[in-house]
Amino acid sequence: MKRTQLLIIVGALIAAALGIFSYKVTRLGFPVVPNLDSDTWTIEAKVSFRGRGDPVTLRLALPNSEGQFTVVDETFVASGFGVETDTTETGRQAVFERRAQDGSAVLFYSAKLIAVDQRYSNDARPTPEAISDYRRSERRRAIQENATPLLVALDSILTEALEKSAGERSFITQLARLSADESDDRISTIIEGGPPEISNASDRLVFLLNAAGTPARHVQGIILDTDTRQAPLTTWVEYWLGETWVSANGTTAEPLNDARTLPIVYDRQPIVDGDGFNRVGVSWSVARNFESQLSRAMERGSEFAPWVNATSLLSLPIDLQLVFRVLLLIPLGALIIVILKQVIGMPAFGTFMPVLIALAFRETQLFTGIMLFTGIVAVGLLLRAYFNQLQLLLVPRLAAVLIIVTFVMMFIALAGEAMGIQTGLSISLFPLVIITMTIERMSLTWEEDGAKEALKKALGSLAGAIPAYYILTSEYIEHFAIVFPELLLIVLAAVLMLGRYTGYKVTEYFRFKVLANASDKTS
Repeated sequence: MKRTQLLIIVGALIAAALGIFSYKVTRLGFPVVPNLDSDTWTIEAKVSFRGRGDPVTLRLALPNSEGQFTVVDETFVASGFGVETDTTETGRQAVFERRAQDGSAVLFYSAKLIAVDQRYSNDARPTPEAISDYRRSERRRAIQENATPLLVALDSILTEALEKSAGERSFITQLARLSADESDDRISTIIEGGPPEISNASDRLVFLLNAAGTPARHVQGIILDTDTRQAPLTTWVEYWLGETWVSANGTTAEPLNDARTLPIVYDRQPIVDGDGFNRVGVSWSVARNFESQLSRAMERGSEFAPWVNATSLLSLPIDLQLVFRVLLLIPLGALIIVILKQVIGMPAFGTFMPVLIALAFRETQLFTGIMLFTGIVAVGLLLRAYFNQLQLLLVPRLAAVLIIVTFVMMFIALAGEAMGIQTGLSISLFPLVIITMTIERMSLTWEEDGAKEALKKALGSLAGAIPAYYILTSEYIEHFAIVFPELLLIVLAAVLMLGRYTGYKVTEYFRFKVLANASDKTS
């Protein structure tokens, strides 16, 4: 029963850790690689107009966060104007209002854009409906009842594109090729008999796609290509394919790079409209920036998962983050010591002393740290043996050894500085108390069990500190520890499982090898 309970606890810990980790990586974009940079875009709109002395209401179309980009850090500069954002059926817009404006005025809008992967969007977007009066069923019925040149030409174009295609994408390509050929009498008939706005190739393609039952719309926006102070507004089309909108060239239907297209308005909606002004002009500028992908993930988390940011160590001040960058690695070092002692059977002084020694090696580097540690412990052992002859009590003896160790470290630091050698000693990370206790434990073991056992445990402590050092100094492990602290639940699960291990240790196979050989001989 206890084993079953343990398995349930371990399974729950692993599931919780992997669940949170997966959510952070796939839904919020937390990087699993340290120091990973990605590009973001900053856009700025400058709106200039001239007021007539009347109340002014100016509406500026804004990009939204429902497409390929998340909009963050929006700012408005509009002296004397009230500003608010509004979301309507046609999209987001900023509304600037003032009681009266006489003469020229300039308004500014800026925002940072972060590209997002639509595969991991929070909610599945509903499939839009193709809006057209010429859908197949209505078109065929209208042709039977009262055939017109427009209906016949439209049906002929759509039928030919369907017959020459093998799938939805190739159908759209064929339809774009046919609709762009204005020398075709059928296209001329469609232009003359259809809505007035379809004389443009991209509008005509949207018209034909909706008639074919494929949702499509006209888009006006900016192509994010390079830094520019005068980014031109570009038109293209979007059609629904599968479960997402696909941006495409309005003439050839060739797909565009969604990571570079920024829609602003759809279906010929105005960029700027309102009342109380004239001679309005809008100019857009674009700047490309590079920033940490971790910062991007935090910004995305603040919008879509505030609880992640609230529980993230990255929201702490920098000085506290630096502390946790070390503290969170200690459980990993402890796991190594558990494996070395419970499974391998390596002897060592204390339970987690090798981890603390490894912390000291972070500052001194491995080889230098081993030399310093060995030298200081050796000097401390000699002095401790002398103090033992004085028959001092335990606490005064430990205090005396601590003082001597401090002097030894000070001497090494001064000597190294005089010779131009960087010893890398750090009083905060090279634990004096641990060295003192190591000297005391080693002396007692020497007296009780002999020099061989004392040296064996000393070497075991150093051997355990070496793999712990590589864990504590790994850039990737440190990144995982601070960004995904929930993975420590997996470490906890591993420790709980090892806590139930009662089998033979690796060293015991060598220890009892003599008995095994003896039993083989007697048999």
